[in-house]
Amino acid sequence: MDYSKIVFTLEFDDDAANSRANELLQKGWLLLSVGPKLVDLIGDNDQVYYNTAYVVGATDEQYQQYLEEQKQNEWH
Repeated sequence: MDYSKIVFTLEFDDDAANSRANELLQKGWLLLSVGPKLVDLIGDNDQVYYNTAYVVGATDEQYQQYLEEQKQNEWH
């Protein structure tokens, strides 16, 4: 894996993070990091709530395609 060509990264940490990251991985993006992320403190005793965070990276070509898809999604 050649990380030197990465020009853009996205982090997903919501309940759909896994599927969103997988969609980009199927398009050739690289998985840069996976791990727990504190997303909330719950209740009076501040119980911690974690989600799994995924960080993916794109080359310039993949990033330009991503921008085009985002632009098209604005119109729908």
